[in-house]
Amino acid sequence: MSVRNNHRAGALVGKLFQWIPNRNRRVAQRNLELCLPQLSQSERKRLLADHLRATGIAFTELGLFWRKPKGQVMAMLSDVRGEEHLINALAKNKGVLLAAPHLGAWELLCHYLATTAPTVVLYREPRDPGIEQVINDGRSRFGAHCVRAGAHGVRELFTALRSGKIVGILPDQQPKRGNGEFAPFFGIPAFTMILLSRLAQKTGAPVVFGYVIRKRDGGYQLNLVPGDSGIASKDISASVQALNQQIESLVREAPEQYQWGYKRFSMRPDGEQRLYE
Repeated sequence: MSVRNNHRAGALVGKLFQWIPNRNRRVAQRNLELCLPQLSQSERKRLLADHLRATGIAFTELGLFWRKPKGQVMAMLSDVRGEEHLINALAKNKGVLLAAPHLGAWELLCHYLATTAPTVVLYREPRDPGIEQVINDGRSRFGAHCVRAGAHGVRELFTALRSGKIVGILPDQQPKRGNGEFAPFFGIPAFTMILLSRLAQKTGAPVVFGYVIRKRDGGYQLNLVPGDSGIASKDISASVQALNQQIESLVREAPEQYQWGYKRFSMRPDGEQRLYE
C-alpha cells in the first residue's frame, strides 16, 4: 500500500474515533479545553476532528514503518530540515540527547536516527506485556537499541552518551512520583521528567529536538532543532520549565498532530483538584 492510500485508510479510522465514544476522544477534548482556551468552541471542534484523523493515520502508518524495506521507509522522508544540528552535535563526541515529543510520526524519527548514528531509545514498559516485543521489534529493525525505563536503563543511557551515541527520549511522558517536577505546559502545571535535564547536566551532551510532520502530499518532513540552553541548567526548576516551553512551541507548529489523547495533567500539585473525570 502506498503512503497516500495508507493515510486515506488512517483518516477513515480517525472518522470512527469521531463517531464512536472513546477514551482518546474524551481526553483529547478535555486537553484542548485546558491548553487552548483562547480558541472558540467551533475552532476546538475542528482541531479535535483533525487530531482524531491524525491519530487514525498514526495507527495505520505503523504498518509502513515496521514492515516495509529500509530503502522504502527512508524514502518517505522527502524533506529533512536542520540535519546540520544533529551532525554538529555528534561531532562534539559527548553523545546527543535527542528529545522527541509525541508530535507527528515519531516512529519514523527513530528509524532516521538509527541510520544516522548508533542509537539507544528509552521506552516505558507498556501495560500489555504481549505487545512489548512487537513494539521493540518494530523500532529496532534498522539498528536502534531499546531500553526500558528504570535504574538499569538509565545506566545504559549514561554509557551510551559516553560512547558518543544518540539517546532518544520522549520528554513529554509523565514520570513516576519522585522522578519529576511541576512546570508550566500551556500554562498548566505538568509533572515533568527530570531525567533528560540530569543527563544533560552530568554528561554535557547537547540536546537536539526532533519531530516528523506529515505533509499534505503524503510525505514527511523531518525537523531537527537545537535544544534550549536552559535545559542543561543546574537549577532543575528552570531546566524543566525550559524543556516544556520548547515542547509547547513545537506543538503549536502542528497542533493537530500532537498526542492530545494522553492524560498529561493527571498528576496534580498538592491541594489541586483533578483535571480529568
